[in-house]
Amino acid sequence: MKSLPFVQQPQKSATRRCGTPASGVLELPVLGGLTVGESAVITDLLASEQSSFVAGARIADLIAKTEKISLAEAFSIIEAAVSGNPLEEEADAIRIRHAKQIEDVARIYATAGQRNMTATVTALIKCRLGMDEWTVEDTNQMHRALFNAIWELAQDEQAAENQPAAERPDEETLGKPPAANGKGKKPTGELLATT
Repeated sequence: MKSLPFVQQPQKSATRRCGTPASGVLELPVLGGLTVGESAVITDLLASEQSSFVAGARIADLIAKTEKISLAEAFSIIEAAVSGNPLEEEADAIRIRHAKQIEDVARIYATAGQRNMTATVTALIKCRLGMDEWTVEDTNQMHRALFNAIWELAQDEQAAENQPAAERPDEETLGKPPAANGKGKKPTGELLATT
């Protein structure tokens, strides 16, 4: 990467070892977030996949029309059922009547979650290890312990992106003179006599 004219240099990246003796150990840079390139790879790998939200919305629409309830209510029933949350008696009766469709949504959500994990691990390997030819199929052949360790790194990187930004550096830190605060003498253009 070409060097940018930073006023304050980025923090030096650390590294993390991922894996076990059985899976093999890789060392990946820890950058404090995903890079633009990694996000683009993930988006590209998931672009052709059906949205799990769209699938859930289709089933919610069917349930809403059949049960004569709002789309939001139907979607809430699906979400609660998929996540295993308890439902009120009437909502639970609706869940039971539409168990097959809700089960299909749960399967789609689980599959989408696994695809996202696989795309993310693939992106980190491609970008952080410089393995441009690495594919989803290669990731699918990885040892589970190595896969899980890289996925954990990705989750930590995404969580770091959501941390509040540190305070902006002040002028002293950046080596700039402090801004005028209006409390000093204003120049008048007159020389003061000193005798």
